[in-house]
Amino acid sequence: MPVTVSYYNHTALRERNGGFPITDSFIVNLYTVLPFNATATTKAAAESGATQLSTANGYTQNAKALTGVALATVNTKDCRLTFSAVNWDATGAGITANFAMIYDDTQTDDPPHSHIDFGGSVTAVAGSQFRINPNAAGYVLYDVP
Repeated sequence: MPVTVSYYNHTALRERNGGFPITDSFIVNLYTVLPFNATATTKAAAESGATQLSTANGYTQNAKALTGVALATVNTKDCRLTFSAVNWDATGAGITANFAMIYDDTQTDDPPHSHIDFGGSVTAVAGSQFRINPNAAGYVLYDVP
């Protein structure tokens, strides 16, 4: 399944202009349904029509902060957010998601940064981890052991 990372229309401009400071708290959420609306500038707008996973089975809504956050310059016009791998330890019925969204929780409007489409339903069974593992270029890959 190919993973697709999409950025919201405002993301590159905000990054270039310091609108996504790496000292801010970036949160990643998991969803079974998350329509991509590139024009969304708030978390609420980005989640319109979405179904976030319920807090259960090792997943907690709006709680997984990114660590190791850094901005890498790609060229004179582009930069990418990179971060350490994100893990949820699956319990009970496990964790199943089709999408993820990263947003800046420090800013009052919670602007969305990126939308991740896992290319289908991905499940981590109890006792394993649901993992989002970015590579050095900032492209996001998933890895469920």
